[in-house]
Amino acid sequence: EPPPEAAPETRAPQGERPSLAASFAALRAAMPYAYGCAVAGAISTAVSHTATLPLDVLKTKMQSDRDLAGMTPTQALRRVVRRDGPGQLLAGFSANALGYFSQGAIKFGLYEHGKRRFSELLESRFPEVDTSETRWRVPLWIVSAACAEFVACVALCPMEATKIRLVTDATYAPGALGALRRLLREEGLPALFRGASPIMIRQVPYTVAKLAGYEALSMCFGGGLAAGVVAGAFAATVSQPGDVILSKLCGGSKVARLETCYLSVPAVVESLSFRELFVGLTPRATMCAAICAGQFFLYEALRPPKPPPLPSDPSPAR
Repeated sequence: EPPPEAAPETRAPQGERPSLAASFAALRAAMPYAYGCAVAGAISTAVSHTATLPLDVLKTKMQSDRDLAGMTPTQALRRVVRRDGPGQLLAGFSANALGYFSQGAIKFGLYEHGKRRFSELLESRFPEVDTSETRWRVPLWIVSAACAEFVACVALCPMEATKIRLVTDATYAPGALGALRRLLREEGLPALFRGASPIMIRQVPYTVAKLAGYEALSMCFGGGLAAGVVAGAFAATVSQPGDVILSKLCGGSKVARLETCYLSVPAVVESLSFRELFVGLTPRATMCAAICAGQFFLYEALRPPKPPPLPSDPSPAR
């Protein structure tokens, strides 16, 4: 039989530039999957955390400023705006955006790469294992998310330390670059990473629950905003004890800094009841649900359309 005729190639009319949407679609298709996920994760994480920066600034001030102790969020907001001006609610804007841009790129990029790499290693060592089965997928999601967030926390620390100084001390520096220079000049390079451990207490459980929860919901019910909302609320619940412990470790001083967290975690846990480990869960779960819904919505829209096939999963779905 003669070979079938090839479909005619469609091209844009000569002299006409391709649309922005077409150019973006071509870029997504050509980019390696893990790199594409890293770019999508960087943008979605930076946007979602920047949109909620005023809430984060207010929370940090309530934890670190004794003048705001015992106030409701509304009372604290009025005091901060009256005392420091409304612009203070955007303190550390550049440091926050840069920090979460890098954190999101590493988190999502390594997570997607880790899922594939750990699956290949597991199947090469145990040929009878089929990693496309749910009983193997869930542990792979958990391990990949934990490893990715561990590295992402280290990358986040320099900008997080810079942001906290700008938030807790309005006169520290005129901007992120000035704050970073002063921090390095006065305290040296190690000061940028002294907050890694307390950050991981909260962030690793949060990210594991968020990513694995979203994967499970997407597999069972499909993705979308609803899956992001549920995953965010679930992640907030799982990581709430870590958030309370972090607040106890780093809070209580006039200017709270991550490197002043010298109390031991067991000592803090022993001083709290089970109920106290979940204080503030409702507002934090609401905020995390909103962040994750927006973050996953952008991530799904920006990441490459299909993951590369795994040996045990020849026809993967989104």
